[in-house]
Amino acid sequence: MGINLTIDHDLNRASAWSTAIGKQLPFATSVALNDTAFDARQALNNGTKGAFHKPVKFTQTAFLVQKSNKRELIALVYAQDKQGKDRARYLRFGIAGGSRPQKGLERYFENAVPNDGTIPSGAYFMPTSLVKTNASGNVTQATLKRITKGISGDKRGGFFIGTPRGGNRPPGIYRRSREQLFPYFIATTDRPDYTGRFNIQQIGEKVVERRFNQHFQTALSKALASAR
Repeated sequence: MGINLTIDHDLNRASAWSTAIGKQLPFATSVALNDTAFDARQALNNGTKGAFHKPVKFTQTAFLVQKSNKRELIALVYAQDKQGKDRARYLRFGIAGGSRPQKGLERYFENAVPNDGTIPSGAYFMPTSLVKTNASGNVTQATLKRITKGISGDKRGGFFIGTPRGGNRPPGIYRRSREQLFPYFIATTDRPDYTGRFNIQQIGEKVVERRFNQHFQTALSKALASAR
């Protein structure tokens, strides 16, 4: 006893299967791209914990996903650069290295509050050991509010921005108390330099290598099953 097989029968089945795959392939690819992109997003956000010293939640949630669709098979993983939530501006120096520009706070101290005119243009304000920082090493909001409130332009009391008279002290932000001066920030034109240490390209490539094929096979199987 045998089994009779015909070429026409097998070709018809193969043709139908090929047609089904052709119809579902763009959709399955899009699903796989998006799933892989979200894996990469998680890997990059988690990677900030190793690349930076105690990063805040603002940094740990920096990366977002722009999803693909079956007509445009491109998924984008990117650091948010929206005004007021500009994670990309802070991350780019950890990624590529280089000298950072002034922070908004530094521009504010230089231009928006009273000083004696000795603060150099484009100054960077480096905190001293007197400045309280949070667990992530950033200046606390309470400290900044206290300094801002205490700056009156009067060197006889409170905080002032400028260069103390007498001695050889550099320009900065000082607090005068009981006839003593306490430096909180030193103003300098030396740009802080950063070394690139967050290799997002390498992290992304590893995720694609490990996850895309798995996501694609799963998505294609589901798409073909639903098309029957």
